[in-house]
Amino acid sequence: MIRMDREDGAGTFRFDTSGVDWKPFVTDGCFYRILDVNVPARTAEMLVKFTPGGRCLYHRHVAAVKTLVLEGDLHLFEPTPQGEVHTVKPAGSFSVGAGGEVHIEGAEEKEVIVYFSMQSATDVVYETLNPDLSLMRSITVQDFHRDWQNWSAPAR
Repeated sequence: MIRMDREDGAGTFRFDTSGVDWKPFVTDGCFYRILDVNVPARTAEMLVKFTPGGRCLYHRHVAAVKTLVLEGDLHLFEPTPQGEVHTVKPAGSFSVGAGGEVHIEGAEEKEVIVYFSMQSATDVVYETLNPDLSLMRSITVQDFHRDWQNWSAPAR
């Protein structure tokens, strides 16, 4: 599914995601692939792909989240009282969040692929938000598990 090849002797790597079975995810230009779900541990791991110009909607991470940008530049748009803050995480960027972050993620000119590892203290992994940042829906580890069961099981 994901192949990691050494490109040269300097220790750089290239991730081959060309064979990933992507499914549409929430908004136009956003796709995902669940890699693993452990309901008792309240964890979920997935890949997310944004096509050029694709963005998700506002959401709040409830779970602790680790991200690794595999390809492209991940654009984040965070609301603040002074307006929206735009940051860019290039390929190779690794970050850890404790939860509570509200933002939109997406791509600009180039496709972006990001690995997400999420672990929650509760069943809620993240919350989708309306444009006014009010709660739209809570997404749980059980939601991820149902999606994953409906997918062809990954090789183990």
